[in-house]
Amino acid sequence: MNIAEVEKKALAEISKVKTPKNLDGFRIKYLGRKGEINNFLSEIPELPRQEDRKKAGILINEVKGRIEEALALRDKDLKNQSLKKVEKEPFDITEPGKTVPLGSIHPITKFREFVRDTFSQLGFEEVYAPHIEEDSYNFGLLNISPDHPSRDLWDTLYLENGDLLRTHTSNIQVREMEKRKPPIKVMSFDRCFRYESVDPHHDHTFTQFDLLYIDKKVSMVHLKFLSDLFLKKVFGERTKTRFRPKYYPFVEPGVGVDALCPFCEGKGCRICGREGWFEIAGAGLVHPQVIKNGGLDPDEYSGLAWGFGPDRILMIKLGIDDIRHFNKGDLRFLKQF
Repeated sequence: MNIAEVEKKALAEISKVKTPKNLDGFRIKYLGRKGEINNFLSEIPELPRQEDRKKAGILINEVKGRIEEALALRDKDLKNQSLKKVEKEPFDITEPGKTVPLGSIHPITKFREFVRDTFSQLGFEEVYAPHIEEDSYNFGLLNISPDHPSRDLWDTLYLENGDLLRTHTSNIQVREMEKRKPPIKVMSFDRCFRYESVDPHHDHTFTQFDLLYIDKKVSMVHLKFLSDLFLKKVFGERTKTRFRPKYYPFVEPGVGVDALCPFCEGKGCRICGREGWFEIAGAGLVHPQVIKNGGLDPDEYSGLAWGFGPDRILMIKLGIDDIRHFNKGDLRFLKQF
């Protein structure tokens, strides 16, 4: 079949096309990389004379242009036909349009914004530390030596090179002391990882909040003020807090921070396990050795560290019974918030 016959056949077929999808098929058939026109172009170098090659090239390109024009005109005709069909159909301008489903902010993200806004007003700056961390910043420099029994408290995920997935956001502490000069007021709200037995109250990936305040004459009074302020904002003005002695290697003294159950107000109920109180946070004054490890003089500076699990607080506040819901991405759960 010569070029003139191909052109005649192409124009005839294009004129009879009924749908845009079929039109695309003919576009590929004649103008595609392996189409009829390209086959003719590939044969041009085989012509013996330069003059013949030139004439063939001009002729083939002219045919190609006419086919392209025919395709464009047919495409326009098909679109006009579709419009005419739509115009003939009844159309109610008062009918509401299709509802576009909107997403929502994850409850953990929403709580993070609340926490960040609360402490930013007190001069705290949000900082970040690596998720894949060196053993020293996660343990050693926080007064937790390799043979320290408290390492059994953390089910740590180690990598082959000796690094680990951080078990707490407390790895910001020495890093920030190395970077800054007091006063240091920083916070971190981020993910942590532990080799936990997963159940309704434990997950291998979870969020943790950590607060660090280093300056001259920082005391437990500052810690009590921050605890009261924050927990009243979360659970309401009637909330009370209490400190109980507790051991953490990187603080001395260390305390567990409890909040009065907002549901029974201390009387004891099913939600608080009949205790009347919830353990909310771990805190204390930064251990002098940790301050020294951060390059500061513990005789001149003191500090406080205060941390809690946002997942646990939200479970209490929102009445959520399974911590695993936060990471499942189940829309039935997330749409509630």
